Amino acid sequence: MDIPINSLPNGAKGLMGDSFVRSDSAYSSTMLNTQAISHSPSNQPILEASQPEAINRGVTQFSENESGDAVDSMEGLDSIEVYVDESGGEEQSSLADDGIAGRQEDGRKTLHVADHDAAIDSFGSSISVVTEPSEASSSSIVSSKATTPIETEFARFQQGDKVSQRLAPRAYHRSHERLNFTVRPKSSIPTDIPVQQHATECLDAAESSRLNPYALHPEEYHLLRYHISHSQVTTYLNIRNAILRIWLQKPWASVSRQAAVGCANARWFDAANVCYDWLVRRGYINYGCVKLPEPSVAKSKRPSNGRKQRKIAVIGAGVSGLACARQLEGLFKQYAERFYDMGEDIPMVVILEGRSRVGGRVYSREFKTKLDKRRKPDFEAKRHTAEMGGMIITGFERGNPINVLVRGQLGLPYHALTAETTIYDSNGKPVDPVRDELVEKLYNDCLERVSEFKFKPQPSKLIEGNHDLLDEGRDSPGDGSKTILQAEEATAALPDAPSVSQQNVPDKVNLVPVSADKLTGRVHNQPGVPASEKVAEKARMMGWSLKSGASEDFGLNLEDAVSREGSTLGSAVDHGITRYKDLVDLTPQDFRLFNWHVANLEYSNATNLHNLSLKLWDIDAGNEWEGNHTMVVGGYQSVARGLLQCPTPLDVSTKFAVKSIRYHNTSFGGSATIESEDGVTVHADNVVCTMPLGVLKQGNVSFEPPLPDWKTGAIDRLGFGILNKVVLVYKEIFWDPDRHIFGVLRNATNRHSTSQEDYSLNRGRFFQWFNVTNTTGLPCLIALMAGDAGFETERSSNDSLVEEATQILRGVFGSKVPYPVESVITRWGSDRFARGSYSSAAPGMKPDDYDSMARSIGNLSFAGEHTIGTHPATVHGAYLSGLRAASEILDGILGPIEVPTPLILPKDSLLLQKRKEAAKDPRQARLEAYELEIWDHIRDKIGERPTRPNKVAGNAYLLYSKAHLEEARKRCEENRKPGKGRSIPNEVRIMTSKMWKDTTPEQRQPYEEQAAEQKRAYNEALQVFNEIAHEWDQKAISLRAEYERDHPSVPRPEELREQQGTPNKYRRAKQVSYAEDRDTTDMDL
Repeated sequence: MDIPINSLPNGAKGLMGDSFVRSDSAYSSTMLNTQAISHSPSNQPILEASQPEAINRGVTQFSENESGDAVDSMEGLDSIEVYVDESGGEEQSSLADDGIAGRQEDGRKTLHVADHDAAIDSFGSSISVVTEPSEASSSSIVSSKATTPIETEFARFQQGDKVSQRLAPRAYHRSHERLNFTVRPKSSIPTDIPVQQHATECLDAAESSRLNPYALHPEEYHLLRYHISHSQVTTYLNIRNAILRIWLQKPWASVSRQAAVGCANARWFDAANVCYDWLVRRGYINYGCVKLPEPSVAKSKRPSNGRKQRKIAVIGAGVSGLACARQLEGLFKQYAERFYDMGEDIPMVVILEGRSRVGGRVYSREFKTKLDKRRKPDFEAKRHTAEMGGMIITGFERGNPINVLVRGQLGLPYHALTAETTIYDSNGKPVDPVRDELVEKLYNDCLERVSEFKFKPQPSKLIEGNHDLLDEGRDSPGDGSKTILQAEEATAALPDAPSVSQQNVPDKVNLVPVSADKLTGRVHNQPGVPASEKVAEKARMMGWSLKSGASEDFGLNLEDAVSREGSTLGSAVDHGITRYKDLVDLTPQDFRLFNWHVANLEYSNATNLHNLSLKLWDIDAGNEWEGNHTMVVGGYQSVARGLLQCPTPLDVSTKFAVKSIRYHNTSFGGSATIESEDGVTVHADNVVCTMPLGVLKQGNVSFEPPLPDWKTGAIDRLGFGILNKVVLVYKEIFWDPDRHIFGVLRNATNRHSTSQEDYSLNRGRFFQWFNVTNTTGLPCLIALMAGDAGFETERSSNDSLVEEATQILRGVFGSKVPYPVESVITRWGSDRFARGSYSSAAPGMKPDDYDSMARSIGNLSFAGEHTIGTHPATVHGAYLSGLRAASEILDGILGPIEVPTPLILPKDSLLLQKRKEAAKDPRQARLEAYELEIWDHIRDKIGERPTRPNKVAGNAYLLYSKAHLEEARKRCEENRKPGKGRSIPNEVRIMTSKMWKDTTPEQRQPYEEQAAEQKRAYNEALQVFNEIAHEWDQKAISLRAEYERDHPSVPRPEELREQQGTPNKYRRAKQVSYAEDRDTTDMDL
């Protein structure tokens, strides 16, 4: 059975970062958890699954039939054919006629690449301005070292006590070791859209891939600093961003190496090739449920039976484990040639899962209750599930990889959430929203002032390209004379100059909490200076009235609170609100409201605020996604099932509870053995441990040899909390169906208390309720048990919790609220395969503990949400950690990315000329050469065509703006509030416009006269130009006709061979795009 992946409506175009474009054509995509399979349009790829029915079965049936060996039934897409030519000779063999170039030099085998389908996307003319914007030559810089060294300061990628060589590119400078690409320069750049539009889409693609479109990633800097100059960074970024655009246009199909190289001109082919390797290995492209072409290699190169085949064992089939296994399978297939060259078969990947299902802490439990299909026909044949664990996708935009999986590949339906909420007091009455807003501002101010004591990480080196050129999609006009490292070393040699490691490092940025997300509890930050206003002044600004006699110099004295031994985020926030009680009148209801917001923050951290580090509680600040928060209709676990099954099933063994792991702690190439509690053993070459932090903390799984102190220390210091849920299903909806959440305030142990410590125990108990009817298909509410309440749930009975929930709902919606027809209580702390919900920054945590958790030890790697400091405690973080672990495994086996030297070919390079000629259609090559001959003849006779005069502003306002730019900027700075950043260009433009409107006619007159004079002079120059240009054109036409008569262009023999039946592989192909409309909030099947 065919499973169409994300079939799209006709006419869709644009980048994946957008939302879906709605059209009259119905969406045709696959529900990975339903029986409904629809057909795919003919222009969409089809992924074949050997066990498609497994995707549709219920969770409880998974362990019975879904484990087993993966069966690869994929048909090839646009494959990359890589051959080693052994025919001998220094000229290209006859295979060149089929697009496969081969050559042997000095008895060495040479790799040559051909991709027929990729070569179709080509320009009509290779001498167009767009194709070759810069041909400035540069002197080649050849390294005398075999391997380009790296700086050991890049500690994030250390492994154990040794520095990882992951960032060390392998350099080589013999020209015959380079890949020869049968691809035309810039052939992957579309010609059917404006250049400006293409540039914008490329920049958006980089942002949608978690990369700065204007700067090198730290790894790119380490990879390229020996090989390119600061000037060349712009051209490299244009290539990289263009490759990312190709990927996000059609994320269900892999980007071929030929297509990536086609984003560059011939001089930059090798740089594009290196960039492609980096993007593939690091999981920026070709990841997820993507169809990959079958390895196309000669049979003689495939290893015979009995040859070595490595085995990678991934422990855990949660999102991180599935991501790692799926990525490894994809990487091994894309680098199959390398394994065959090593005399090995493609490594096999096995997943060992202790449960009877996949997904880990992403578990969409199916209800026993069924819906009357007549009431909701759109849910027919769909599973009715609720999320026991991971639930919300926190925005698709700005790089969330779940965007590609859910919308770009699996085509899962989702429902957008809104944060509008009604908060009910403990007596069941709605809270005055004005009062709630006042208290929320007070809560945000406490967090802002506490953030003054947060740890501020050192920013990475920022090597930027030319913003203006990147905005316009143009390459750098020059090459520069020094590489990045040479320039930095030259600067460091100057007196009082910063060292190389300190150059191009931006200043630290203060991120100040400004609001909280009611849907997730996470804090929104923005750059600024914390506590810039006095407390009394800020209280009045928020709308509070000060107590009589309150001093204007009143302070919260947070320094005293944070200096105490054992201070935490909770103790600092408690101190802040307690001090505020002396400044403004706070009622018991105000304290209930304040603690509702505190409970929301405890929800996002799965623990009491007193268990969070004051300095590191918000360590992932600044890495949030954008866009609507959403939930997957039918269950978030569909993503895990998709990773398991698409494009081919992964090899997973369920009910394999790991007892011990024996690994090699000193060598990546050692052996490993995993033993289950049943005594079953699995031998592997490498192990990826994705067991949750809670399981590692408990210590029931033994490691031989024991984990080193730096690893166990991080395990002990990181926090791991509990968030539980009470899920209730009803026959009828009795709540507001248009609201996705509502809150309920909880009393302190002393009902009328205004003492903060009295609220800690109960504030997170049934404090927030989610209406998930739209995603479950049944009338359903989910109540959160956060903070201390989450831990207390582990010890409470089901009946008592359901009874308490019912009484709370009756207090809000009336005494007729019925008992639920079905209920589920989660207890993640008691789950032996989880031992909690997700990680947090405990008080004793160190800044690099998340990085320490990610570091591998010999042939033992780690992944999971507890191994990624930029996105901890999230599903997308778990997924990204799986990509990172897979990248480390591949680097360990194949070695670092190879970088040829020189990376950018000089203009006069013989290899460059061969590349240009090899990439051309013979007929087109002849016509282009003939065209150049004609123009050389014309220029020899009458010189260059006259140049059109440059346009002038001719506008009094523009002249005024230019003259008063600095004055406008100063005014903006004077009007900005303390703590804000520098004025942005738009603010300056608004200020100059205001200044222009305020000018008198007398003040405007000089600029109007200057503008008029410029217009007059331009018109005169234009008239002269038109006359002499017309005369030049007439002469050129006569000279062209004379030259064509006397020197006709004659077809060459190879053109005749092609006309006799060989198809034209250079024909231009139309670009097909994948699009989503930003305004669309829901996506249905």
